[in-house]
Amino acid sequence: MRSLSALIAVCLVALAIGCSSEIILHDVNYDYDVNADFSRMKTYQWISMPATLRIDDFNRSRIREYTEIELSTRGMRMTEDNPDMYIVMFGGGYKAVDMSVLMQYEVYTIGRLKLAMYESASNREIWWGETKADLFHDMTPEEKDEATKSAVTRILMYYPPRRTVE
Repeated sequence: MRSLSALIAVCLVALAIGCSSEIILHDVNYDYDVNADFSRMKTYQWISMPATLRIDDFNRSRIREYTEIELSTRGMRMTEDNPDMYIVMFGGGYKAVDMSVLMQYEVYTIGRLKLAMYESASNREIWWGETKADLFHDMTPEEKDEATKSAVTRILMYYPPRRTVE
């Protein structure tokens, strides 16, 4: 009887863990132009592209807000007049299913978030960073805020690039 009780307890714990909406952290990929002078980049302006429109209005607003907060801590500010660089957000996603114990499953969106920065004088890309951000269908707006904030913060950990001295 004790082993049956222990088995039930383990199953309930596994079920609770499998059903929880948690933020899943993914790796961040990034690249940059090694010849770009990032110390000159003090102002920016957002630019929309067709890939930006694949992100719904609520998430687009979240991404902008958290990006602006992160960049302001680096002394950067948004401007409409003569920015040093342009920022574009790219996104997209696809539905995925996560099977857990006892045949429970969760449908969620695997979203790709990419932030790209272009030097305004030349319109050339000088930096980009991307990661995945999972948004589960049963997440509250507050949980979606937290997942988006986490993704943006982790991407911008690599901006401006820290060059290694050889």
